[in-house]
Amino acid sequence: MPFVWNKAQEYLHARIEDQLRRTGKVRIFVLKGRQQGISTYIAARFYHKATRQVGKRVFILSHHSTTTGVLFQIVERYHSGAPIELTPSQEKSNQRQLVFDNRSQYTVGTAGTGDIARGDTNHYMHWSEVAFSENIDGLLSGVCQTVADVQGTEKIYESTANGVGNFFYRGCIDALSGDDEYELVFIPWYWQEEYRAKVKESFSPTEEEFDLKRIYGLDDEQLQWRRNKIREFDKNTDGVKLFKQEYPCSVKEAFQSSGEQLVDPDAVQAARKSGIKDTYAPKILGVDPGPVNDPTTFAFRQGRQLHWVRKRRKMSPMQLAGTIVQYINRYGLDKVFVDMAEGRGAVDRCRELGYGDIVIGIPFSMRPIDEQIFVNKRAEMAGEVKQWLEDEGGVGIPDDAAQGDTVSGDEIEVAIGAIPPFEITSNGKFKLRAKEDIKKDFGSSTDVFDGIMLTFAQKVRNTYNDDKHVNKAVKTRKSELSAVNRRQSGRRSTSNMEYEDKPGWNRTNPKFRRP
Repeated sequence: MPFVWNKAQEYLHARIEDQLRRTGKVRIFVLKGRQQGISTYIAARFYHKATRQVGKRVFILSHHSTTTGVLFQIVERYHSGAPIELTPSQEKSNQRQLVFDNRSQYTVGTAGTGDIARGDTNHYMHWSEVAFSENIDGLLSGVCQTVADVQGTEKIYESTANGVGNFFYRGCIDALSGDDEYELVFIPWYWQEEYRAKVKESFSPTEEEFDLKRIYGLDDEQLQWRRNKIREFDKNTDGVKLFKQEYPCSVKEAFQSSGEQLVDPDAVQAARKSGIKDTYAPKILGVDPGPVNDPTTFAFRQGRQLHWVRKRRKMSPMQLAGTIVQYINRYGLDKVFVDMAEGRGAVDRCRELGYGDIVIGIPFSMRPIDEQIFVNKRAEMAGEVKQWLEDEGGVGIPDDAAQGDTVSGDEIEVAIGAIPPFEITSNGKFKLRAKEDIKKDFGSSTDVFDGIMLTFAQKVRNTYNDDKHVNKAVKTRKSELSAVNRRQSGRRSTSNMEYEDKPGWNRTNPKFRRP
């Protein structure tokens, strides 16, 4: 019988083939729900490659001996059912290995010891249920190194989630952020056609289920199946939490932490799906510079819409200043707020070029506007992000896959979800945990969130003119000469001044006239 693929398998195959075309090899982390056919697809892929090529070696690693046996049975089923005229005969067969007469072989093993297959050389490797495997360090230095870093090789690590802080979690986060050659493929549970149940007559969606219908497009049969699973889990543990881990709708949901988080995760998901635009609001760029070997993050927000977040690596202060000026000219930015910890040189250079009225340095430790509530500016900006995302009027953030240096919607969601709630100081003020502590607990940098919250460093006046339908704040700088002339003449833009909150002021209404 032919192998008829489901949606999850088709999507994974397309992503793998795309990476293979672009890079010449495959390095993939797969985060998925339970029983979605991912191991079945990978087994078929590697069996096909081993039997259609000469001298290729496949190694399948599983977390438990029972699972290892099941995976090997899948391969044996493929071999016994494949057309004889298209398949090499087997020269050797036992409980863990198939050796073909084309000098290719297919081997399985269990992650019980670190020295498993250490002396082998493999071309294709599948590590199943990575998050539940033991002896990770030994496996990483052993069997994982048997696949050379050359063209045509493939490594696919797949698993359901098992909390945060472990190797699989950190691997997925790094793949999501583009920090190494691996890419993340996420498979949501609701792609499975069989994950449905007959709707009971008394069925009535809860508020949470209405949100699931709105955000993910779930129907009542899918919601009924979800309810049934949660009741099943509820017998021993927190059913909702366990369901989200075993059958996630999003990357953030799979890697939920045991504690709370600063921003309501449902609000973040709603923002990804809203499609809200804010055409006439001020254009603001937040810049979180990293040290020379770390990424610099740029976040472009316009009122209720976050257009994009981008990362650039190894930028000197002069390169950063040049990039900021390019963005000012390209997008007509009203304000650029830069973290002064690593960005002082770039801010000074922008001022020399005549952009001192636009580019503002922000020390995170500076005094907040509201000193009665927040410890410092960093906490205040974080509070602004929380309020913005949880606004009942709705906001929009990217929902796209990563392209070039543009961060994906998944990475943005995970970055926001990794920020823990405020701590309360002895004098009753809100404080945000240190960056280093957040990175240690969640395995990822706060740079994406920092870039976003810098767009809230100061309030920027909306200069949209209702009569002329133009945004006076947009001043295109066509050359460095014009900036120099403006600086030498002592002129200062009046369209980019921070506004004061006044009675009747409404930032979400683009047609509101300045008092």
